[in-house]
Amino acid sequence: MKKIFALGLTVVMAANVLTGCGKGASDFSLDKSYADYVKLCDYKGIEATKVKYEVTDDEVQEEIEYELYEYVEYEPITDRGVQEGDYANITYDAAMDGKAAEDYSSEEEDVLVGEGYIYAEVEKALIGMKTGDEKTVEVKLTEENAEEEDIGKTLSVTVVLNEITVEKLPDYNEDFVKENTEFSNTEDYESFLRKQLEESKEEEYKYAAVEEIIGFILDNSEFEGYPQELYDQCEESYNSMNAYYAAMYDMAVEEYLDVFGMDEEAQKQDILDSVNYELVIRAIALAENITCTEKEISDFIVDSYEDYGYESKEEFEQDYSADDIGYQIIYEKVVDFLYENASYTEISEEEYLKEQEAQFDMDMEDEDGDEIEELQGDLPELENGAEGDKINIDVDDTSDEQEK
Repeated sequence: MKKIFALGLTVVMAANVLTGCGKGASDFSLDKSYADYVKLCDYKGIEATKVKYEVTDDEVQEEIEYELYEYVEYEPITDRGVQEGDYANITYDAAMDGKAAEDYSSEEEDVLVGEGYIYAEVEKALIGMKTGDEKTVEVKLTEENAEEEDIGKTLSVTVVLNEITVEKLPDYNEDFVKENTEFSNTEDYESFLRKQLEESKEEEYKYAAVEEIIGFILDNSEFEGYPQELYDQCEESYNSMNAYYAAMYDMAVEEYLDVFGMDEEAQKQDILDSVNYELVIRAIALAENITCTEKEISDFIVDSYEDYGYESKEEFEQDYSADDIGYQIIYEKVVDFLYENASYTEISEEEYLKEQEAQFDMDMEDEDGDEIEELQGDLPELENGAEGDKINIDVDDTSDEQEK
């Protein structure tokens, strides 16, 4: 799956999807008139939070385990029945009121038994079943696994166990490291992983600080209108982002927006926030003479296309123009400038994470909070899905995974 190219960090979302509002902002096409729409506050020396962090041994071990899943094998079990922790490949046919209910049926679905990825009654019935066994159970539909009109109804579900498998991870030792990495011993490999984790945290907390800094600039600068071209670009980017995530969650765009309480007025405000964000980035770039050369663009393509999942720079250039890349480079330079010229108050990582959790809880208390929390609780892990090839969490198994 290709890594999404992040064209700037907008107020609405940290990474715009596929297209960005910053298009057209490379050195040779930067529109200086955009700065006329904003009167910047003093953007140097802004107070922000710097997180003091460390990478623990436990985090390194978690990363090792994640890497081991790249080499996981699934060993068939034929001499016993299903136990919790097994993967069960099942086919189940549901009926409601004596009629087939295809929306609640599935063929050859893999579930991790004991994790709640299937109807609770079916999961309970699986315990002890052997390959080829068949059972019929009654399932009471709830708001967690049914369409609204079916809540409270009963399904008759006939489940056939096709196969039992268990995960078999390779042993982590010197031989594994030598065979599967560029390192010759576990010590060097773990040092490499630790450095990667440190760089990841550094980047994460850097951008958290930059969001704080730019938030201050947005709140304290004066905006007078905007170029229609920029608004149209940000609107297109915003709509693309919503379509992307709605599809990822197997929802219609209208449903996705409704669940998150995004009415027409809120959507317009988000787009305007994004426009103002772009105006700030451009205005600072102009004020500080932050530019991008054609050589930097060319070097970026050569150095980065593989990181984004492309086999050649030509393929990368088919998706992203020189202006797209130029804006990304300028954006990163502005971010670095703001980060380096801020004034910081340090807090521990533990304190920071507690603050983030508290903020999240507050956000969930809005009028749609319960619905949002329920939706988010049902969503799959999108980043660390080491076991994703074997787990299908969709009850009705009707959605297709969309890759961008």
